[in-house]
Amino acid sequence: FSAFQQTFDLVADDYYGKELKFEGQMVKQANQQHMKEPVLCTMSDSTLSIQFPTQLSGKTISGNILFFRPSDAKKDLLVPIHCSENGVQEFLIEQFSKGLYRIQIDYLAGNTTYYSEQTIMIP
Repeated sequence: FSAFQQTFDLVADDYYGKELKFEGQMVKQANQQHMKEPVLCTMSDSTLSIQFPTQLSGKTISGNILFFRPSDAKKDLLVPIHCSENGVQEFLIEQFSKGLYRIQIDYLAGNTTYYSEQTIMIP
């Protein structure tokens, strides 16, 4: 009888919606892990390049790249994906403040969604 008198509050009001979003994120990460190649982030003296897997060549790639700055949200940068025909998107290093960024790439190629996350240090 006492069990019926207890209330059980969820951690969040929209717990179900957040759970679905989390599951979707896990599917995107699993799709990325099944790729033969990872998304590569490389830096030169003046540019940061993001190379999408060659396995996706010929497919339209769309989505967003979030340059997440853990120490200062004002320095976050959200950019739509506009890569070249060979699957590369470049950014000038001068766009970024010096420090640590997490690059969160959420994208669609064909009918499949992917998610990749990498950490870089801008010197």
